[in-house]
Amino acid sequence: MKINIPDEIQQLALETYLVIRHQIADDRVVTVLHIADEYSFIAQGLLPDKPDHLWVFDIGTVRTAHDYFTHNPPTPGEVENAIQVVEDEVMPLHKLLIPKSNLYTLDGNISEIARLAAFKEYTPGMILARTDLELLFSRLAAIITGRPASQDVLPTTNSFASTLLILREVMHHLAFLDITVLSH
Repeated sequence: MKINIPDEIQQLALETYLVIRHQIADDRVVTVLHIADEYSFIAQGLLPDKPDHLWVFDIGTVRTAHDYFTHNPPTPGEVENAIQVVEDEVMPLHKLLIPKSNLYTLDGNISEIARLAAFKEYTPGMILARTDLELLFSRLAAIITGRPASQDVLPTTNSFASTLLILREVMHHLAFLDITVLSH
């Protein structure tokens, strides 16, 4: 987890939080996940004008793929190593998050994951359940362990694998049962 958060990431987190907050009708706690190329962040709050907390992690779509995957698709060992790193990044947050909040995102990559898990077109407000995410991860694991990629519609890029892995570990270790994918 980063201690010193660059201004541009703070600004993006604020903007993302505000877009999501304006789409939520009630005063519930909102938790926002954003997975960028070089980092990820979680912003959480109850306030209408800014998040109460912001955490930034050194894991991202491209960074994680570049740092841990040398094969395409990655090998099971490479995925296990990446899982360990992502777990180490996100686990400390478990005790810091306000419990029973809802998880939201505006990310296009997560939107694609939700679409693939549901086998249908994306619609704003689509909810991706953790159980469906696990099934999608199992499909990727089957490809990684040798099932021909042509037998599935999943992308076989390392960036897709790293995004799926990060999302899975965040939802699992931070106890989110689902994530709502909103649009800008």
